[in-house]
Amino acid sequence: MKTFKGYLTEFMIQSTSDYVFMAGTNSSDLMIPISGPMFKRIWPDTIRATVFHTTSTDYLAGLKKLEGGRKSISAFFSMMSTQMEGGIATHGGVVVEMEADVLISAKDDIMSMVDKTGRRWVEMSWFENAQSYGTPAGFDKVEKDLNTLIKNLVVKHLTPIMGKNAVVREHEYELWGNMKKHLKAGEEGGGKRLSLVIKDYFDGVEKVIKQNKKVMGSIFYGYAKSKRMTDNAWDEQIVNNFKVKKLHVLQTLFDDDDIVALGDIATAYPKPAMLKVWDSFTDIEIYTRAVVKKEIGK
Repeated sequence: MKTFKGYLTEFMIQSTSDYVFMAGTNSSDLMIPISGPMFKRIWPDTIRATVFHTTSTDYLAGLKKLEGGRKSISAFFSMMSTQMEGGIATHGGVVVEMEADVLISAKDDIMSMVDKTGRRWVEMSWFENAQSYGTPAGFDKVEKDLNTLIKNLVVKHLTPIMGKNAVVREHEYELWGNMKKHLKAGEEGGGKRLSLVIKDYFDGVEKVIKQNKKVMGSIFYGYAKSKRMTDNAWDEQIVNNFKVKKLHVLQTLFDDDDIVALGDIATAYPKPAMLKVWDSFTDIEIYTRAVVKKEIGK
């Protein structure tokens, strides 16, 4: 389940640079970009699966615009009916069935966050904790490689500005967290310097993941390749390039004659065949579990 801090951060959408330089004292606090093109380069064999997404009718038009695109959304294989009804980041009420590319798969809430470009980010500590459910040994090398990356980037980009002795004296993560200030991003040329650091960070993270693709691949895709059923209230799948197959709503929507909600559905997805009406969210939960079970052949 999301903590209160998790909910708060998700709604306070920040810039790409805010996430890049969101640093603590070691690699556990780094934010990792969830990039479809990056993951495709590392793992060419994409997992294409049926997933579900809970939302409200007023978000359907926005969802429609994202179909087939690179921007990612949060979805699930398994979710309890109470969360389907109440929603996670929205107030819920609609369960969207879709076919999508799975970027990251987890049996619980990944606590992903979204920047202003629509890219999702996951804190490194989540990958670290993922070891507790079956990740093979070797994750310590990922952490070591990321620590080395940050140290090298600090030396590369701040030595010309601060001098070698000043950079060596300070902790690399303290310097990394204050990178904007040190590069004076608001001054002439500062924005360009900052962009170069961000590019180097993205390239460096991709290189680290690729060098450790076995252990990271197990974390990213182990759950999607197994039972796809959690003991938690819901799991989280970060997906993109999705195609909506069906919308699942309750009969009460029609009984109450909710003109606004019905209008939202008709505008975004006008084909009647795409709409499946149910008596309860419990019935929808049973349906989603049956679809997932059938797809993995268990």
